Amino acid sequence: MKRIVQAAALATAAAVTLGLAACSGPTEASTDSAAMIEPMAESASDLKVAFFQAGSSNAYLQANISAAEELATDLDITLDVFDAQWDAQTQADQIQSAITSGKYNAFMVLPVDGNLICDAITQDAIPSGILVSVLNVPICGLETEVGDATQAPGTVTFVGGQTRPVYESWVDQVIADHPEGGEIGLIAGPDLSANTITFFAAAEKLEENGFTIVGSQTTDYTTPQGYQAAQAMLSANPDLTVIMSNYSGVTLGVVQAVADAGRADGLDIYDVGGDEWGLEQVADGVLKNTVMLLPARETEEALQALADAADGKSVPAFINLAEDDSLPGTALVTSENVDEFTAEY
Repeated sequence: MKRIVQAAALATAAAVTLGLAACSGPTEASTDSAAMIEPMAESASDLKVAFFQAGSSNAYLQANISAAEELATDLDITLDVFDAQWDAQTQADQIQSAITSGKYNAFMVLPVDGNLICDAITQDAIPSGILVSVLNVPICGLETEVGDATQAPGTVTFVGGQTRPVYESWVDQVIADHPEGGEIGLIAGPDLSANTITFFAAAEKLEENGFTIVGSQTTDYTTPQGYQAAQAMLSANPDLTVIMSNYSGVTLGVVQAVADAGRADGLDIYDVGGDEWGLEQVADGVLKNTVMLLPARETEEALQALADAADGKSVPAFINLAEDDSLPGTALVTSENVDEFTAEY
């Protein structure tokens, strides 16, 4: 089957009105999705997959896309990629247009705003027979749930490695490294991202353990915005002890801002990402640690789950990348175990 790659909204359905409200919660969604009809795809070879990608502006997202394309080729699955460019409404429109078009019998979704698209997925796509796997961040207000509870009603699976337990273990390491507490700055991704919400929720524990959060900044996951956020924190807080940054591309800007301010000594930087640069910085002592992310495995698992579901095979409700076989029993990378990890991007 021919594989197609597309990085824009469906032009033929651009005028379709979304007509959605954010899903009010998993209970409401489950009522409608419980009556879903049989999937349109009778086997993996029949799959026509729309991959709704939050963006393509950084190495993580590009690794997502490349891995999905490669596996689609291997499985002989048709795959179209829709780039929302970090615009929640654009992604919602893309999803609604794809449903209306009737071209697809399966969706892979990496959400910009998981609440905005909840009804479209659980009340429109799934009841019409479209198989759906969600990756990276849960939808329908489930971002702080744990384990199987991260799976939205009716979806095939949720694939993720940045769940609340992962962020909590990251925060716990900061607390263990700094028993006296101190001033800390938090730098995250976009405001609506479930990863940002989960990070900030987990970080509330810091204030119970002697830390003062002097700033919680959001970015578009780019290095320049990471630099600007860190520069502002450093300028306003001469006693800043720790900066936590939840994406390596952002952390690159943080490291540069700290160096430019002459503050590298006495200030610890914690990262989420585990890319090649991040692992090198942990090994060199520039970063205190990083959390390993697996963007290739993420999309491979999400696409394979759709193929397995179409073939009638059992699929786990939650695929936990933090426990992937490629990791040495932990996703937390430190100077002591950095040699045991291999970056995916």
